[in-house]
Amino acid sequence: METLVMIKCVCLVVESDDKLLLVQARNRNKYYFPGGKIDSGESLKQALRRELQEELQLDISEETFTYMGKVVGDAYPQKDKKTELNCFSTSFEIDWSSVKPAQEITDIKWIKKDETENIAPAVLTWIEYAKEARYLKW
Repeated sequence: METLVMIKCVCLVVESDDKLLLVQARNRNKYYFPGGKIDSGESLKQALRRELQEELQLDISEETFTYMGKVVGDAYPQKDKKTELNCFSTSFEIDWSSVKPAQEITDIKWIKKDETENIAPAVLTWIEYAKEARYLKW
């Protein structure tokens, strides 16, 4: 029996005007929520804070994060793995027009609901979950 490899991640969900804020990492075609893998010994909020600092140079207090839930979906680009997305929102006001991404991020984009071909599979899984839970206006 084959063992399922799980990639555990945290991410920040930001919705505005029926669009989601997603990022594109270097050498990737699909867009993701800002965030990334959880390091050993980190809490979910610690991991999210670190990832936002690394990817987007944002320093956001853990106290502003609200847990929204988790889903398991297909990893990308690793077709033989699954990703566990632990999603958060933040009460911190961010001026996204002034955010300067780090080198690993090549694009920050507000994605419309009809642009799903550009979204990573696990993010699409979370969008479906969030619609049912009424977290999103989509």
